[in-house]
Amino acid sequence: GAALYKNQGKHIHYGFDGNICLLGQKLGEFQVNGHMDAGFRLGKDSLTLAAKAYIRNETPDYYLQHYRSNHYQWDNDFKKTFRFYVGGEVAYPTQWVKPKLNVSFENITQHIYFDHDGTPKQLDGNIQVLAADLQCNIQTPWVNLDNSIVYQMSTSDKLPLPPLVLYHNLYYHGTWVKVLDVQIGVDMRFFTKYYAPILNPAIGQFCIQNENKIGNYPVINAYANFYVRKLRLKLFAQYQHFNASFMNKQYFEMPSYPMAPDMFRAGLAWHFYK
Repeated sequence: GAALYKNQGKHIHYGFDGNICLLGQKLGEFQVNGHMDAGFRLGKDSLTLAAKAYIRNETPDYYLQHYRSNHYQWDNDFKKTFRFYVGGEVAYPTQWVKPKLNVSFENITQHIYFDHDGTPKQLDGNIQVLAADLQCNIQTPWVNLDNSIVYQMSTSDKLPLPPLVLYHNLYYHGTWVKVLDVQIGVDMRFFTKYYAPILNPAIGQFCIQNENKIGNYPVINAYANFYVRKLRLKLFAQYQHFNASFMNKQYFEMPSYPMAPDMFRAGLAWHFYK
């Protein structure tokens, strides 16, 4: 393999590397990676542009090819999985607002997945995955709001993805009496309904299914964090999933596995060192 990097400099940085396997069971496996970023002054702030791409020809793991247990056994002759990925990012952080957009596309050929019966299968064809991640964090001396909106699309049900994923975090962050760092806030996580993979305990893998959809349910937490600088003492309190007390009970992290109900948690960490 070989690599070429430029990490120094004020405006443009890049890196390229690649390797190929010439002997053994992974004969013919290779990967080529590249990334580049550039920063430019735009008004009072800086605009950052970044790009990333890779091409990979990956040999399936041994246990995807050959496996023996009390409940499952298989011998496969899977082909290599070929991946092509390209993505770009633009960010323009200012004093108060810090937006960032990341868009990516990936094409996967000969994708390997675990079927509903728990055995690995290889898809004869291509899967395209398109994703866009928009982040916009708002920061003030008193109140902060972190936002992340992800849209993603898969062209095959062999690689299921929730179309929309949201994360929001509204909090106060400040210093009291010069020695106490305080963070108090509420965060929320949400994803739209989709046929989420189900866990197969016999093999410890997630398998596709098309019977039960999960999602369209927010998980909201209220929290408070405190840090005493001179004592190196951290304290936290959290009312986790408090919306379970007044919303419907159809909350699942994955099929057949419900989330934990609302609960109150508290704790501390004290570091005895200088």
